[in-house]
Amino acid sequence: MRVDLFLKLMGFSKTRMAAKRLCDDRRVLMNGQAVKPSLELAGGESLLLFFPQKEIRVKVKGLPALKSVSKKDRPLYVSVQEASPEAPPQEPGGRQAPPSLD
Repeated sequence: MRVDLFLKLMGFSKTRMAAKRLCDDRRVLMNGQAVKPSLELAGGESLLLFFPQKEIRVKVKGLPALKSVSKKDRPLYVSVQEASPEAPPQEPGGRQAPPSLD
């Protein structure tokens, strides 16, 4: 399952296009590296999501077989841990760089 579709199904974004923009803006990391929205998840991955007010660590437990998941079933597929908000560092030219996981 694609990262952007997984983020949409688990409720981290309202639409797949919004999830794609998160990935394109380098706000979704896996193993310290920005991921493309088309990256296929297999289960067992850890993702780090950066939102304006918070960062969220997501552990992918499994992937849903269907293209829709009810809110009560979401904990079957992910475990979520919120971290304190940190502003990503700025790159030259005003664009935000992905944070390092040092």
